[in-house]
Amino acid sequence: MDTPDSSDLPAPQVEARNRLRLSLVWLVPLLAVLLGLGLVVRNWLQTGPDIVIEFRTAEGLEAGKTEVRYKEVAIGKVSRVALSPDRQRVLATVQLDKSAENMAVKDTRFWVVRPRVGTGGVSGLSTLLSGAYIGVDAGVSPEAQKHFVGLEVPPFVLRNEPGRSFVLTAGDLGSLDIGSPVYYRRIRVGRVVGFALDPSLDMLSVQVFIEAPNEKLVTAQSRFWNASGVDLSLGANGLKLNTQSLASVVSGGLAFANAPGTPASAPQAAEGTRFTLFADRDSALAPPDGPPLTVRMVFTQNTRGLAPGAPVDVLGVEVGRITAVNLRHDSGRERFAAEVLAELYPRRLGIRGQPGVPDDDRQLMKLLVERGLRAQMRTANLFTGQMTVALYFPSNEKPASASFDTTADTPTMPTMPSQFGALQPQLMQIVKRLSEVRFDQIGQGVQQTLHSANAAIEQLTPEAQRALADVRKTLQQAERTLGSAEKSLQQLDRNITADDAPLQRNAQQTMDELQRAARALRVLSDYLQRHPEALLRGKPEDLPLKDPYSKP
Repeated sequence: MDTPDSSDLPAPQVEARNRLRLSLVWLVPLLAVLLGLGLVVRNWLQTGPDIVIEFRTAEGLEAGKTEVRYKEVAIGKVSRVALSPDRQRVLATVQLDKSAENMAVKDTRFWVVRPRVGTGGVSGLSTLLSGAYIGVDAGVSPEAQKHFVGLEVPPFVLRNEPGRSFVLTAGDLGSLDIGSPVYYRRIRVGRVVGFALDPSLDMLSVQVFIEAPNEKLVTAQSRFWNASGVDLSLGANGLKLNTQSLASVVSGGLAFANAPGTPASAPQAAEGTRFTLFADRDSALAPPDGPPLTVRMVFTQNTRGLAPGAPVDVLGVEVGRITAVNLRHDSGRERFAAEVLAELYPRRLGIRGQPGVPDDDRQLMKLLVERGLRAQMRTANLFTGQMTVALYFPSNEKPASASFDTTADTPTMPTMPSQFGALQPQLMQIVKRLSEVRFDQIGQGVQQTLHSANAAIEQLTPEAQRALADVRKTLQQAERTLGSAEKSLQQLDRNITADDAPLQRNAQQTMDELQRAARALRVLSDYLQRHPEALLRGKPEDLPLKDPYSKP
């Protein structure tokens, strides 16, 4: 076999290899890398900042599961739960979404939503199935913040919640609490959202929130009062029972209404307006009387039944209230007296503006006292023994002259003793005289007389009893005889003609006499049956013979 000549073969062509050219095999991992980078970039663009929230306990919190919600929309998730360095708090790291980045500001509030039962009601029941989550109340501060202190209870007023807040000034909190309802005509329109003590005024400030659209009902003339529990009072005006609802009985509550005479077009109260919280409805809706005038009254008689809150009235119209009843010692007379303090509203007297009447309250009271106005304690309720103070002008006698010191811090109102107090010495004298009567000796004498009478009755002999029976038979025979005579006369009367008028009249008179005689015999017979001792002792003068057959 011939070997081919190398010259017959084609010359090889050498081509240089491009080292930058990639194989198709590398396209798959390259695409995966690009896709991963895209996901990372996208996740970085959509992920918000990490914030840390402090809570007292980690109850309901779980890393990777517990959500952060704003208006029930998830805006983040808890990524880590750990203890604080001092082990007193729990630090929950939250990964917010990019859309919620503007919520990481200074005044944002966070709290754990879980089932709660309180005075404001039951909340968080939806978490029984879905689990607890962190609620958010978005702030409006321009200052960013990464570390927050969570609330232990949900806030009672969220930002941008429709409604209006007001402040009530009170002397004490009573049974109110955060979440207590506020009523208007027994309809719930708001709630108590906070309270604080003002040391400078020694008063309590209660913050209430009236929900929309009911905040329009609050005007500058609105009056708030404490409607907690059951208002049961037994006073000078009788028994009163007032309550708002079962919720206010259990957890307390407030109520408000506009003052009488407030026009429907009255302007609404502005946000944060301060009102006075009254103790009851009557005090809240009382007519505007201006500032009260505090006066003192001194009584030397017993003041049992006169307590703070008792009314001061003029002809039954209340013009003030008792504020205190104290005991003071009169060193000049070496005796004790009762000092009664009261708040009077002179404008309720209805004489302001008349000719000759001063405008100043103190000058007005001074004028009335100089004309004879006096204070007197009177019984307001006979069943409870409660007392009241009445201002009046004595009509039966002219009172001693007195003055009303307008320059004193607490002017003194002159008083007069009550009518019952004047009767007490007379009653004591009557009781003293009755105590001197020897009722025991009188009782012994009456008992001896009764024994003697019983003994006399028992000593009636059988002969007296037989005599009494004979008398009874005689009387019965006489009664029968009179009855026969009466029948004869009636027959005679029927036989008499009209011409015998005189004879008829005489017969009629005779028949009347016989009837009276028969009636007298019956009365005597009945009396002897009841009092057989009359045969021996005679008839007493105080026991008249009464005809049992006569008409009453």
